[in-house]
Amino acid sequence: MATHKIFGRKPVLEALAAGVPIKRVYVKAGSQGAAVQELLQRLEEQRIPVTFLKKFDLDQMAGGLHHQGVLAVMQKIQPASLEEVLALTAGEKHPAVVLLDGIEDPQNFGAILRVAEATGIRAVIYPKRRSAGLSPGTIKASAGAVFHLTVAEVTNLARCMDELKEAGFWMVGADMSGDRMPWDVELNMPVGFVMGSEGQGLHRLIREKCDFCVRIPMLGKIQSLNVTTAAAMLFYERLRQRQGQSEK
Repeated sequence: MATHKIFGRKPVLEALAAGVPIKRVYVKAGSQGAAVQELLQRLEEQRIPVTFLKKFDLDQMAGGLHHQGVLAVMQKIQPASLEEVLALTAGEKHPAVVLLDGIEDPQNFGAILRVAEATGIRAVIYPKRRSAGLSPGTIKASAGAVFHLTVAEVTNLARCMDELKEAGFWMVGADMSGDRMPWDVELNMPVGFVMGSEGQGLHRLIREKCDFCVRIPMLGKIQSLNVTTAAAMLFYERLRQRQGQSEK
C-alpha cells in the first residue's frame, strides 16, 4: 500500500488530531521539550509505534527536507473528486473553493492550503498535470491544514470550472491584467478563486473562463506578489465581506 511521509512536529500533531491513519513515527533520539513530550504522549494513547533514530538516519529518511526531529509514515492521502466537492458544498448558501492553475511549488501549494483552511474555504482543487499535488513538501508546508479541508484532483481544470459554474459558482481569477479590485467584486456568493503560478499567471483559457479578473494594486516598485500573499488577500477580503454582511 502506498504511503506518505509527514515531516515536522506540528503537521504530525495535526494528523493525529484529524484521525489520520499513521503507521509509525520516527523521532530523533534525545529529543526533548514540551512539544516532543506531547507528541509521544499522544502516540502512546493512540498506540502508534515509535522508533528513535540518530539524526543522520532521520536526515536520510527525510531526503533533505526539514523534519524538526519528527517523521511519520502514513497511508497515502487520496485526493477527492469534483463530484465530492459539489456534494460537500451543495447545502451551503455561499461556499467558496480554490482552483490552482499551475502551482508547482510545494511551499506555495501548502501555504495556500493553510490560508484557505484558516478562512473557511471548503475545498482546494488542482489539475493532475502541472501541479505540486499532495507531495510530502506540500503536506509539511500546509502545517496540518491538508488534514482539515477537502483537496481534490481533476483531469481538466477548464472543464472543472464549467461544472462549477453550472452548479452556481462564480469564477474570480487573480491576474495582473484584471480590470477590477478585489473589493469591487461581490464575494459573498458561491465563489471559486482561481490562482495562477507566479511565472505565467493564469493560462489563457483559464483566464477567459473567469467571470471576473481582479488585480491587487501595487504602489511600490515590484510588479507582483507571491501567489500565497495574493491568495491570502483575496480570501480575507471574502471573509471581510461576509462578516460585514452578517452584522447588518
